[in-house]
Amino acid sequence: MESMVMLPNPGFWLGKRVLLTGHTGFKGAWLALWLNQLGAQVIGISLAPATQPNLFNLACVGDVSESHLCDIRDSAALADLVRRARPDVVLHLAAQALVRSSYRLPLETFSTNVMGTANLLDGLRQVDTVRSVVVVTTDKVYQNREWCYPYREEDALGGHDPYSASK
Repeated sequence: MESMVMLPNPGFWLGKRVLLTGHTGFKGAWLALWLNQLGAQVIGISLAPATQPNLFNLACVGDVSESHLCDIRDSAALADLVRRARPDVVLHLAAQALVRSSYRLPLETFSTNVMGTANLLDGLRQVDTVRSVVVVTTDKVYQNREWCYPYREEDALGGHDPYSASK
């Protein structure tokens, strides 16, 4: 049986203005590089990289994207950046994504993951160029059953730690 490989259509991404939140994180940095290779114009919004060294700096992601440092909890600053970006596509990866940190800083985790997302979506309401928004989450939102297969959308929700509950 022949396997099917799905690849992104470079023609779709060519010239698209893509707003990418969380572009200084590990997954966001890789995504920024990939989108750039596909011909997209990447506009990144994120906090400064959290570690030294980090992929964002090592891979020179700032050289292939328009990079803005902004806390997504700052609704006014975020809305201003979103308006100026005038994106076609929005990929929202920015989050406080560490489970252990979420126990130490539960209010910061909820504020970033819930209100930060709400701030982004509210800012996007003012931009008429947006055609698609993808909000990235985690499998941690599902009740942990210790199953050997990946969780599915119909599985029960039930993350108990602050990170899981905030996503």
